[in-house]
Amino acid sequence: MKKTILFICLGLIMTTFNSCKKEGCTDIKAVNYSAKAKTNDGSCQYSEKLIFWQNQSSAQSWGGAAAVLKIYVDGAYLGSFAATEYFNGTLDCASNGQLNKTIDFGYSTNKIVNIKVLDEDDFEWYNENVTMNAGSCTTYQIL
Repeated sequence: MKKTILFICLGLIMTTFNSCKKEGCTDIKAVNYSAKAKTNDGSCQYSEKLIFWQNQSSAQSWGGAAAVLKIYVDGAYLGSFAATEYFNGTLDCASNGQLNKTIDFGYSTNKIVNIKVLDEDDFEWYNENVTMNAGSCTTYQIL
């Protein structure tokens, strides 16, 4: 009888301690990371910055072939800039480059995005898929 009471008490104590475990997102790479969460409940959501840029050499290489570069991400128009415009500085995740966009990954830790670069006459210079990963911004250099 004493053993039964002991097991019941231990069971109640364990239930009490287990109910104190706060669920949430425990992945520090997620946008909804919670330092208070002790158990990952699968609610982690991710997004990362995609930065478009070109250096001075690339900008000069257009040589009149294009005046304006129009950027599309997954078919949606992001913006444009002069083909002669270039990024002059240190490129890191805090940089904006010529254009940038935060890409939503949903619950996945990576995402493949399609990037198209067209000129003012809608001539397609680039059309490629780029894999982005949670925890690191992605830079896309126009060459």
